[in-house]
Amino acid sequence: MTTDQQTIGVNPRVGVDGTTLLLQRDPFLLLGYVFLAASCFFYLLFEFTPRDGDNYTFEVFFCHYILALGYAGFLIYNKAYGIRASWRKANIHKTVVLLNLFLVSAFALNREYAVFETSANWWSVYLVISSMTLMSFQYFERLPAWANKIQFVLLGAALVVYLYAMVFTASYYAFSWIGLLFFGIGGLMYVPVCFVVLVIALIKHYHKQVNAPAAWMIAGVLMPLLFTAAFISEWSRRVDEIAKVTNQSVIAPETELPPWVKAAQTLEDDWMTRRILKSDLVYTTAKDNFLGLDVPRRGAWDEQRKHDPLVLVATAIKECTLPAEERLRILQAITKSRHQAEERLWSGDNLTTSYIVTDVDIYPDLQLAYTEKYLNVNNSGKRGWRNMEEAIYTFQLPEGSVVTSLSLWINGKEEKAILTSKQKATEAYTTIVGHESRDPSVVHWQEGNRVSVRVFPCTPDEERKFKIGITSPLTRQQGQIVYKSILFEGPNAEDARETTRVTFIGTPPKTELPNRFKKNDKGDYISEARYNPELSIGMEATPVKTANTFSFDGYSYSLEPYTPTYDPYKAGAIYLDINTSWTPDEVEAFKAHLGDNLYVFYDDAFVKLNEQNWPIAETLQKRAFSLFPFHLLRKKNTPLVVTKGNAFSVHLSDFKDSPFAVRLSKFFASGKRVHVYNLGETVSPYVGSLREFRALQFSEGSLEELFTLLDKQQFPTLHETENSIVLHDADLQLTRTKSGDNPPPNSAPDHLARLFAYNDIMRRVGPGYFKEDFINETLVEEASKAYVVSPVSSLIVLETQADYDRFNIHGLKNSLQNAAKDSSGAVPEPHEWVLIILFAAFVIYLKVRRA
Repeated sequence: MTTDQQTIGVNPRVGVDGTTLLLQRDPFLLLGYVFLAASCFFYLLFEFTPRDGDNYTFEVFFCHYILALGYAGFLIYNKAYGIRASWRKANIHKTVVLLNLFLVSAFALNREYAVFETSANWWSVYLVISSMTLMSFQYFERLPAWANKIQFVLLGAALVVYLYAMVFTASYYAFSWIGLLFFGIGGLMYVPVCFVVLVIALIKHYHKQVNAPAAWMIAGVLMPLLFTAAFISEWSRRVDEIAKVTNQSVIAPETELPPWVKAAQTLEDDWMTRRILKSDLVYTTAKDNFLGLDVPRRGAWDEQRKHDPLVLVATAIKECTLPAEERLRILQAITKSRHQAEERLWSGDNLTTSYIVTDVDIYPDLQLAYTEKYLNVNNSGKRGWRNMEEAIYTFQLPEGSVVTSLSLWINGKEEKAILTSKQKATEAYTTIVGHESRDPSVVHWQEGNRVSVRVFPCTPDEERKFKIGITSPLTRQQGQIVYKSILFEGPNAEDARETTRVTFIGTPPKTELPNRFKKNDKGDYISEARYNPELSIGMEATPVKTANTFSFDGYSYSLEPYTPTYDPYKAGAIYLDINTSWTPDEVEAFKAHLGDNLYVFYDDAFVKLNEQNWPIAETLQKRAFSLFPFHLLRKKNTPLVVTKGNAFSVHLSDFKDSPFAVRLSKFFASGKRVHVYNLGETVSPYVGSLREFRALQFSEGSLEELFTLLDKQQFPTLHETENSIVLHDADLQLTRTKSGDNPPPNSAPDHLARLFAYNDIMRRVGPGYFKEDFINETLVEEASKAYVVSPVSSLIVLETQADYDRFNIHGLKNSLQNAAKDSSGAVPEPHEWVLIILFAAFVIYLKVRRA
């Protein structure tokens, strides 16, 4: 068979020069395709199959490598392999298969010894298309002319890929010679060079069979180069913009916020911005490479390191000089991934959430729920004494909810948490995990209705299990009471199974449950399915029962519906807190109120809006978020702030050391409360925290409802005292009264006392949250009695009693302890202790008498 004969197919075909080509099957080429298909299948199977225990990445690589070496051996036997033989037209397609086998082997080895970090998705697709393009040349002479032109275009684009890979790996060539001593593994570093030679060989063999082949090749080369140039241009523009915004703050002394805040407000939140901010934190940059062997390292952003050629090339031209800490702040402000910035003591790369149990008690006649979530954490890393990892979860709680229990399973036994001050819990956890590597778990309060749970150690030898309990008031929506599932971020739960049980305490109302729930003999509703974070249960709204009392520590707690009262309030000035969450119609609706002293905060000053400067309002709509300067208001003009926000933006703690925070704290510490109206139901974390701290006279609703309030010159006023707390979103009021020596019998669960304590702590912390010493013993004691996680308190589980003693962590005897299902939580009062002792003595007397 001559070099002009094709080697696969079975029927004679007419070649491009009019000659008849004899087509025969080439068993060695077919064998190569079988090997390549097996190698690719094995690679994908290992990539996407969950694994327990040892990864065996090197052993798996060797399987790929043996397939490649085996095929090379067959080609040597067939005399189709060699410095000259491999590039002949008769053998070129077998060489394509061989190099792709080595390419798969190289990526399999990359799992164990990273040269490339995990490839960006588009780069992986680009590589696959390039390989398929090379293999398609086997059919070149059987395809129409227009398809051949496309092949040459794609071949030009593939050449760019291989040239980039060749240059990228150049700094490793000096080390690869060492690898040649180990079964020639170091030779994999030269696979990109071989692909470049392969592309040149294909051009040589097929360029005469296409009209203007150079033009099509150049078009293919230019496409990725022009796209890269456009990317670099836009990258440079945005990097310059970030530098300008952050550096110009020095000439604006009136600016109270950190420079990164203004940058975060003005940046476009898209894939390019995130790459700029994550460069060096997540994405490989030019300075990471070309300086010799680069050792992968863990950044402050908890995301797998990635290799994106666009980012690497762009950072070689222009690098973002914003400090890593400030870039992290911006990422927290503009993305939903604040969880990924949690500070870690140990890695969590190999952790997944394997199973979830959600156990819900719903009190429909109290409009409350208590949820227990059990989570199993699996470590799929290699077994070894140092392969301990730290699981970090962030739970997004419904409005007004509070964490009231935590347990960790140690040696197969449930160990309940003890509530202590946040400082003690942090010190104990950091010391034990950072230096002693033993079993603790801790849950901390965070802003924005969030808590973080940490569990250590998670090893491949066993799954760790922990439980968190959450008390929640239920909201009313369109005549229904609605329960929503507790959302969380943490170790991947995509493949987790979940068992959910819903129990109604009291008379079950008419309920709307998903079809997967089945009622059992006990009247509970059970579901077993794949984890679904979007569980929502709607039920008929029933009146809050009148007899609901829980007594504890000399006080009785009761719950009743809350009806807001409206006090006269004429807004002398309306301040619009405009950002991107406002719709154009909402902004335009205020244009008719220009005569009502309408203001916005623009360029670090209040600006009164009129017809001429109205475009300022439209400009402010481009801001990603806003932080209204309440401390700059003057109460004499009876201000009303109209705001709107999204759930993901800056938190108070992000800028608590800034002049803005200091002056804001001083303003609210004087007892001033600003009237604030929120459009819609979503409140920004900034405004939401001030609301929880009772710093605002807050109301929310639609535009129409706001204009009605303005016309009537009134505003809903929140009346709270030391003995009366309002649960805003549930429209409920908790009242505390002294119970005396003869408290009424308990007719409600202990969750009433817990919710009251949490909200009372939030009210008392108030604007002092900005101060380092806002945590005091009085607040910690109140939290310890109710066992609630708050800004001043945390729940922690330690391995031994000696650990608790060492850090002076002791639970109060007179406390509610960890919450439990369907529990009144009643701690016996003094007179009840007497009855218990008398009853016990009577039982002992009967037993002694019988004996």
